[in-house]
Amino acid sequence: MKFNWKIVCTGFAAAILLTACGTDNAVQQETKTDEPEQVVDGANGSSTDGTSTDAGSDSTNDGAEESAADMADAVLTDSDAQSYAIEVLPGYTLTSEEPGRDSLFADENPEAFMRIETQPAEDGAYDYFADNMLEVLKAASNGAEPEELTDVYSDVEDEGIKNAKAFKVDTETGPVTGVVFEKDGMVVRLTLFDNPDEEFKSDFLNMGQTVQ
Repeated sequence: MKFNWKIVCTGFAAAILLTACGTDNAVQQETKTDEPEQVVDGANGSSTDGTSTDAGSDSTNDGAEESAADMADAVLTDSDAQSYAIEVLPGYTLTSEEPGRDSLFADENPEAFMRIETQPAEDGAYDYFADNMLEVLKAASNGAEPEELTDVYSDVEDEGIKNAKAFKVDTETGPVTGVVFEKDGMVVRLTLFDNPDEEFKSDFLNMGQTVQ
């Protein structure tokens, strides 16, 4: 069957060439003029007509652009009990648990929330938050050793975040993630209580980095 198709295609092409001979030169010239010649450079994945074939050239900016887009509808909200403000996305509610401790709840799933604690960046405040965070995570997981996360706020630029540390444990209801960092003269501790699919983690972290 493959051989027969070649015969048919060859005969058909020959018929077209015979009938079009001498009459389509102008059309061929116009076609060559309209279509830019593209030669792919194997070294850099680009073509001579200026069109890049490297789909990942802007990958380094994807995270920052996505975060900015996600936070476009956030509203700057003051804490009732602490001296900070945070940008809150639609679908989340900031409430005060007690002095020095707030919770940012997901409206559709109140069991998913982020606890927010702040202290002035004085001697010992950072170490206290960091050490106590590990104890809280161990207690939440019945003594399991927390796993350190190296990708939390590691690529944040121009947000004023310094000395970020993050750890995570798995519990029966879902992962619990603790984050400590310094910003704007404060030490901030975030504790994320998420569902097993970590459905709210990205929103919590995007909002958390806006504490000011």
